[in-house]
Amino acid sequence: MRRQAGLLLREKDATMNTVKPDAAALKAERERDKAQAMREYEAEKRAWQANLLRLRALRLARESTLVEATPARRPVAKKAPIRKPSPARMRSARRTAS
Repeated sequence: MRRQAGLLLREKDATMNTVKPDAAALKAERERDKAQAMREYEAEKRAWQANLLRLRALRLARESTLVEATPARRPVAKKAPIRKPSPARMRSARRTAS
C-alpha cells in the first residue's frame, strides 16, 4: 500500500490498482458537500421569503385600493322580529277578555 495525495493505493494485482480515498479526504468532501447544501438551502429560503414579501405587498396594495374605491355604505336598519305570543299568554289573554 502506498499513500499519494490524500489517496490510499492498494495493489491487488500487477494489472489492477484500486484507489480508495482515505478518511481525511472523505471528511473534507463531506464538509464541502455540507457547506454547499447549506448555501443552497439558505438561498432557497431567501428566495421564498422575497416572494412572500412581494405577494404580501401586492395584496395590501390591492386591498387598499378596494377600500378607497368602494363607497361607504349606510348601515341598514334591522327590522324587529315578529314575536308570536306563547300559548300560555294566549290562554291568559282569553281569560281576561271574556
